Amino acid sequence: MAEPKPESKIPRRNIVYIVLCVLFIILFVFVVYLPTDKWSDELDIKTSEAKFRLHEQQTLIPVFQYLKVESEKVVSDTLPLPPKGKLARAMINNLPGNFAASAKRSGMSLVVARPDLSGLKGDFQALPVNIVLRGGFINFRKFLIGLGGMSYVERIEEILIKEATDTKEFQLRVWVAIG
Repeated sequence: MAEPKPESKIPRRNIVYIVLCVLFIILFVFVVYLPTDKWSDELDIKTSEAKFRLHEQQTLIPVFQYLKVESEKVVSDTLPLPPKGKLARAMINNLPGNFAASAKRSGMSLVVARPDLSGLKGDFQALPVNIVLRGGFINFRKFLIGLGGMSYVERIEEILIKEATDTKEFQLRVWVAIG
């Protein structure tokens, strides 16, 4: 004979309540907690990006201020063209030093500045000077501007640019007015 099943001590109504509570908890986790957690992760990412941008801006502010000040400076539109003059014969020995100073101001290194005394006879009016410099194009431009500011420079006859291993070499033949 079959034994009768013992009836559970938990009423059926309570089981329904427990199942409904478990379903509500599961529904709460999937509907409220997980999307909120995902939204929180996205918010953390946005916060870290904002902190990085803020740190970047704080780091770059001195550079920005320097560039702002430099951009507000008025740069002359005209090149320095002093009235043409002549170099005194007694000052010919100072020519290499003058060119070296101009090269230093422009950020270049002067290799040689040698007056070409061959072919000069009697009462010469101009003296060719062979100049060899090392540096970059931007600094060479600055050197040429400085050269134009020397009143005794008559003309630049030739410019030769050679590529060196780590820099460029510039050879110039400059005519200096002698008086």
